[in-house]
Amino acid sequence: MNIKSSLIMLFLFLVTGHAFAIDPVYEGPNGIRAQVFATNCLDCHSSEKVGADRNGAPPTVNWDTYEAARPNAEIAIVRAVEEESMPPTGSGIPKLNDEQKAAMLAWQDAGFPEKATTPPPPSATDSSFDGTTLRLPVVNVGDEKFNATLDLIPLEDSPTGSGFELRSAELTTASSDNAATYTPATGIVTIPSVNLTTNGTSVGTEDAQLTLIPNSDPMRFILEEPGFPNISTEASFSFDTNILTLPVVNVGDQTFRATLRLINLETSPTRAGFVLETAELTTASSDNAATYTPETGQVILPFVDLIRNGVSEGPVSAEMQLVEDSQPLEFSLTSFTPIEQQQPPNQ
Repeated sequence: MNIKSSLIMLFLFLVTGHAFAIDPVYEGPNGIRAQVFATNCLDCHSSEKVGADRNGAPPTVNWDTYEAARPNAEIAIVRAVEEESMPPTGSGIPKLNDEQKAAMLAWQDAGFPEKATTPPPPSATDSSFDGTTLRLPVVNVGDEKFNATLDLIPLEDSPTGSGFELRSAELTTASSDNAATYTPATGIVTIPSVNLTTNGTSVGTEDAQLTLIPNSDPMRFILEEPGFPNISTEASFSFDTNILTLPVVNVGDQTFRATLRLINLETSPTRAGFVLETAELTTASSDNAATYTPETGQVILPFVDLIRNGVSEGPVSAEMQLVEDSQPLEFSLTSFTPIEQQQPPNQ
């Protein structure tokens, strides 16, 4: 896997603020065949063409069927994306645009699949915590049941230094042997089993107890001891929610936990930015803490983990710049750089 290319591709779509317009699979109306090969390659590289009609294309390199395309897929990446030598200059056939290149790299990183596969749906009844978000699919509240999602926040008065803020709660008909229970009279949430995950991988289970902070709006809960061992202090961006989470931001002598939401920002060199949603004082620390300098308005992010479907797709470093007089505070995403990860030899 070409990790650097993959990260460039992922951030290309982050800054344009939308999901893939071209699916990273061969088949389908929005797949690689229809959106890349058919428009830029099949005038020459088709098994239906022979002799002079191939315009010099090797007879064994064709893109009109998956069986023909798969053995030569890496060649397509090299020639069409990295070298940009295909289609040939002067052929009258356009080179691949940025969106097509990004989709080709995504197809490569996915292992050149023929068709889209549907991942198994997550359990509808298992409580889980991925380091930043607590999901409670079944919470018993008297005679009613709710599906609730809560976001990790720093809380000075919490014995663990952490708590949760309610993001959403909807009525549900689901049931679970390990359902959470909220008792309004005491404000206590009891969670008998929480699946702890890191980068999409289970790292164990814990029980937990939360206590409502009276009169908090939105509702906030103290995380009682012993807490969760997988609380993350690394910055992360979720493609699923478009939320940038900064567990540790150094601002002079103070330290904050902040969350920001991705926005389109035409004045940004990347056409993207973030708007501040929350900022709370925290006692947490991190070797990769973000730094905000009020005098210049610059934010330095040495490490941001890109997360999709709960799984890490690799880190980047980034810089942002405060947009003057913005309220709420907006930041222009001025630059980002994939962080190279050590790879096995010959990969």
